[in-house]
Amino acid sequence: MSTNQVSATTISATLNGWENDWNEGALFSFNGGYGTTSGGLFNFTNNTTSSDFLAFCIEINEPIGIGDTVDYTIYPATDPLPLGTGSEVADYIGRLYTNAYSNVTDEATAAAFQFALWEIMHEDYNTNGFDLSTGDFQMVQIIPSGILTAENYLNSLGSWSNDVIVDVYRNDGHQDLLQVYPEPPPINVNEPFSLSLLGFGLMGLALKLKRKQ
Repeated sequence: MSTNQVSATTISATLNGWENDWNEGALFSFNGGYGTTSGGLFNFTNNTTSSDFLAFCIEINEPIGIGDTVDYTIYPATDPLPLGTGSEVADYIGRLYTNAYSNVTDEATAAAFQFALWEIMHEDYNTNGFDLSTGDFQMVQIIPSGILTAENYLNSLGSWSNDVIVDVYRNDGHQDLLQVYPEPPPINVNEPFSLSLLGFGLMGLALKLKRKQ
């Protein structure tokens, strides 16, 4: 994620797999029908720029496989369907990215973020509200904590702010993706291991000097 894309720009992207293998399987219901899927964070290579990027998808009923190369056309999410998501949905997506993306640190949190995105995209929220257990779109995850985390995100959308611009990577026949600008906070916010070792080394040196004194 670098600079904002211009509407109708087209790129070629290849799905490398799940970022850090962060995904979890789930059972979902959409308009009364049931299916199984995996929710998580994708790692792609942008073949147009020879750079990798991370993305969540916004469709649950379109396929994509590891190694697939797809031509995506990029539209502002504020554009109405079928190109974007519409301004209201784009605002909710932006609120989720602004406030919850930095919490994506493992399989459960990546899946929770993806589930919340699917709820925003597929629910008639003006009628049913955002609730993964009722309405047009429902999900049942094997590990309940992921559902609870997603529900907490959805319940906070009304009070959260949106500080990002959202683009849709669109391709009929493959899962559409989201990109956000400016780039959200880093996923891995933990102190690097090398810095931790440096900290322990300095601590040991200080104790040694203190003993000599």
